[in-house]
Amino acid sequence: MERLSVTDGLVRGLVDEVAPLVAEATQWGLAVESLAVRVLPRDRGYEEVVLGRLRGVGIDVEDEHPRGIIERLIEYVVEGNVLAAYEPSTSHLLVVRENVDDSNLDGLRLVVGHELVHRGQHINHGELFGRVDRAIRDIFRRMDEEALSFREMLALLDEITPVMALLESHAAYVQELLRETHFPHAVIESHFSLPALLLRLFGRRKLTQYREALPEVQAAVQSGKVDDLYLSV
Repeated sequence: MERLSVTDGLVRGLVDEVAPLVAEATQWGLAVESLAVRVLPRDRGYEEVVLGRLRGVGIDVEDEHPRGIIERLIEYVVEGNVLAAYEPSTSHLLVVRENVDDSNLDGLRLVVGHELVHRGQHINHGELFGRVDRAIRDIFRRMDEEALSFREMLALLDEITPVMALLESHAAYVQELLRETHFPHAVIESHFSLPALLLRLFGRRKLTQYREALPEVQAAVQSGKVDDLYLSV
């Protein structure tokens, strides 16, 4: 399969094409006219996706700050695995070029569709993003003020696990719905690599978010009560 030439223009065109399908599946407005698109090289994935998210919640962090071994490991895993991300603070859809260019075009449509669900969540239920932002700020504040153990950090993250599970499970649900109804031949690049292995070993909490709330999402979609589910979490 020929490698995709992933450009801002290509992704912008896919956003405009897939957005009506996501809007139909979610019954949400997506305001894509104010959504910016940026394709990143892999070696900027950590700075733009992770550090950009931290800056988006108000944490002062520089791209070139000294990084310890744990942060370097996270950087390695992120740059080897993240396909795309929606950054709510800047309304940007970020796509990591080298992590999607072995997908086919329909596969990239599904990647874009997944992130457009997050855009819809942000536009229609922004209060949940606010809860996540506050939790992230609280963790970093605690880290500055005291020695925060790994177990204490996990306990703080557990407070937003139901929110993250809903956000990711709904996006995964819509992605699979789009595959079944519109893009059955989609191929999304698969990463059988050391970063992918490390993600599976150390990122299980993140991976389980994609399916933890799927039964609740499916039931809410079928009953037309998706927004009630968001209000109840």
